[in-house]
Amino acid sequence: MKQIHRVALATFTAGIVVAGSAIAADDMIPFGKETFQLNLGYYRPNFKTSFSQSFPGSPIPPGTISAENDLNFDDTLDTWRLGGYWRFADRHRLFFGYYNLNRDSSGTLNKNIGPISIPALGVNDTILAGSNVTAKTNWDVYVLAYGYSFYKTDTAEITGKIGIDVARISASINGTLNTLANGVLVGATAGNNSDVTAPLPVLGLSGEWAFAPRWKLIGSIGGFKAKISDVDATVVDGTIAVDYRILRNVGVGVGYSWLKLKGDISKTDFNGSLNWRTDGLQLYGSLVF
Repeated sequence: MKQIHRVALATFTAGIVVAGSAIAADDMIPFGKETFQLNLGYYRPNFKTSFSQSFPGSPIPPGTISAENDLNFDDTLDTWRLGGYWRFADRHRLFFGYYNLNRDSSGTLNKNIGPISIPALGVNDTILAGSNVTAKTNWDVYVLAYGYSFYKTDTAEITGKIGIDVARISASINGTLNTLANGVLVGATAGNNSDVTAPLPVLGLSGEWAFAPRWKLIGSIGGFKAKISDVDATVVDGTIAVDYRILRNVGVGVGYSWLKLKGDISKTDFNGSLNWRTDGLQLYGSLVF
């Protein structure tokens, strides 16, 4: 992953160097007249996460297990991120995006965890400190939104958005589990390893300012609170970035984004809660048409 980091930084730096010999600014696509923009690049988020699980039918507890402190997950990750939009009319755009934040770890638990389900036994038990475990979390986020620009000039645009963030989440712990009531379980799995899909409606606002012919400052904020099926969630996310157009159809950008999610999950086989916070740097290249 460090190699990805170096390649991304080198690519971004090279783009700025090439800009010195790029074509004239008057050949740029005018601000607000582009039909399509695709951004793809490097993303390095920081994490702060906690979660818990309880018996079916019992109250949902607050998050009590820290993924970083108790399960030895790295608190940063090197990954890639895709985003962009299609401007199908002067003031109308369809925004899209995708990224995944999958992590795993191996180590010795430093605290008791539980009660948590052990599917192979059909019971709930507490995993004791000292257990050697491998933990995994899978997290995929799909973004789709419609935006209407209620304010638009030759250099600025303010857009209201309505859309949906779809989060697919799964987590599990397996290994040699020393349990409170069932002794030592070798190769056992604890937790629910099936995906929980949470479609979360989002309302947002974004602004763009072309403060120079090739430069654009971008900011966005969005969020919502909703109960959808078996998931009761609150989500808030935001981004601030600077775009630089190297050529007519090629650009680069640097930005910072964050996501905060609090969710309570009530299913027939388990209840749980999740508190998830990520924030980090983005470096990306753009295709613009």
